[in-house]
Amino acid sequence: MNQSVDNTSSLQENPSVSFEGISALYRVRHTSGYPRFIYGMYSILGIIFYGIGIYTALGIVMRSLNGGAILSLETVLFLCYVLLNGIIGYGFMFCRKWLLAAFSSTLIFMGIMATLFFIGGAISRVAALLTSVFMIAGVLLFLFLTRRHLSGRYLEPQTVIPFMGALLVSFLLTNLGMLH
Repeated sequence: MNQSVDNTSSLQENPSVSFEGISALYRVRHTSGYPRFIYGMYSILGIIFYGIGIYTALGIVMRSLNGGAILSLETVLFLCYVLLNGIIGYGFMFCRKWLLAAFSSTLIFMGIMATLFFIGGAISRVAALLTSVFMIAGVLLFLFLTRRHLSGRYLEPQTVIPFMGALLVSFLLTNLGMLH
């Protein structure tokens, strides 16, 4: 009992202390002031991304139960989305530094795709991508401004490599006409 009180008081005194296994939800309950708000935002974003992943997974299950093809490019795309959202949800829930690398790579991919579509004359697709670019840039700005509250390393190969693979496959399936 006293040990948890000691951890709580040290977390309140120095919110930038790295606690690798402590979730943002725990940090919300055991900090106060500005750090509590930051950890609350990380918790909310983690829950949102987990929710999107669960919703997408349920869509796959419902589609297969209604007689849809289980092994199709659309199913692969949706599985990529489930993986991406699960990884990002975990990153937000546990305040990981590699989120900066994940969102930076997503922003770079989207910028490349927007440029290619602009050169190709697909202005409507550029406009759709620009909306996503601004949202991702906003999240990236939030991550950058609150990076002292993040823990871990900026490049975690066991997390960043599957994320980048799923991201690349999802971009190829949606943006290069493979599903059209």
